[in-house]
Amino acid sequence: MTKRLLFGLLLFAMQVKAQESRSDSERSKRAQFIPLPVIYYTPETKLGYGLLGVSLFRTDSTTRTSNVDFAIIHTLNRQTVVEPTYTVFTHREHYLLRGMFLYTQFPEFYYGIGNETTDSQKELISYKSLRAYNRFLRQVRPRLFVGLQQQYFKTFDVNRSSETPFPTNTLIGGLGSVVNGVGVAAVLDTRDNIYSPSRGWYADVSSMLYNQTLGSQFTFTNYTVDIRRYKSLSPRTVLALQGFANLNVGEVPFKLAATLGGSFLLRGYYNGRYRDNNALAFQAEVRQRLLGRLGGTVFASAGNVANVLREFSPLEWKVAGGAGLRYLISRKEHLNLRFDVAVGQQTHGIYVNISEAF
Repeated sequence: MTKRLLFGLLLFAMQVKAQESRSDSERSKRAQFIPLPVIYYTPETKLGYGLLGVSLFRTDSTTRTSNVDFAIIHTLNRQTVVEPTYTVFTHREHYLLRGMFLYTQFPEFYYGIGNETTDSQKELISYKSLRAYNRFLRQVRPRLFVGLQQQYFKTFDVNRSSETPFPTNTLIGGLGSVVNGVGVAAVLDTRDNIYSPSRGWYADVSSMLYNQTLGSQFTFTNYTVDIRRYKSLSPRTVLALQGFANLNVGEVPFKLAATLGGSFLLRGYYNGRYRDNNALAFQAEVRQRLLGRLGGTVFASAGNVANVLREFSPLEWKVAGGAGLRYLISRKEHLNLRFDVAVGQQTHGIYVNISEAF
């Protein structure tokens, strides 16, 4: 279970609302930059504080909104996260550039590998990590982008709360790892809005090869499939569906294993509560506009992990569901502040975030 309170998001909402109330000449400016302080609490970090920033812009009047975001966060447990991210549509959306850079010094609970792990197995693992993930995609047909991707991921200074040895083959790279991979990706994006779509499709299919010739300590291949459908059931009601697969073949280190849980995939479960070489998940959500800027949602999801594809069992699917509230903080960009409460099997979670889960 993870609980997080993001008080700074309310300030963000007030800032965006104030910007929307300005004159037409001011609103016509292409770029918008909004900084905000943030304070939050989790059982792993205790009190955390820092700064978030969101920059929204369009490269021309024909493109969808691009964004460059950053987060700098520190906690009373001397944990740190620095994370700039970007999604940029170039002139007339000829190219789509997407990526992130991440430094963390952060703990997380580790429950072991597979579907049958128990809460009594969990232990706290702290580590530092460096990550660089970048995509360079070209539009080959309207709303269809194809191109290359790269990821570097280093995990180091690993410490455990338990002195017992790991069970055999359950945590490859558990003492630290360096991987570097290159691959290909294809993205079909017909959504009418990237933050809160009411119609369209989003399909992201990619593969990444990690190999010693690229400087990786482990050799494996990752395949990811993320397909989403958005359908307007009425002027005020949207149905959102998602199917997701994260598949790995080879020696997969701890931090690159497929996981379930968190604020975006199988809400209600701790992020990484279930972990293995492969993961499948399905989600459905009904989003309803209620009154003014206020909206509500109900959602359900199911997920499963397995070492190899043939081991996926119909009896071991984890299910979760819940409901949430939405507050529209930018009418222009259809950007929501979301508050979700989700319940899983003997677990639950509370989530506050900007933008939808999917």
